[in-house]
Amino acid sequence: MFSLFRTVIWIVGAFTVVIFVLGYFGYEPNWNYWNSQKEHCSSMAMQCRDTLVRTGTDGAASQCQWNCVDFGLLIKKR
Repeated sequence: MFSLFRTVIWIVGAFTVVIFVLGYFGYEPNWNYWNSQKEHCSSMAMQCRDTLVRTGTDGAASQCQWNCVDFGLLIKKR
């Protein structure tokens, strides 16, 4: 139990340090990224689901381009 607690503290501390280092170099995290991308990703999921039902796994693998996370938009320059 203690090692789990210690690991959580290390993760939170590392996240805090990364946020301050990004701010020092003139970058900031886009805190609204997930809210703005939610509709886009859900529509992509619905299209892939329909493709999967119609064509099976082979058609879904070739037609579904599943890329909901754009790291260029996740961290932006001030």
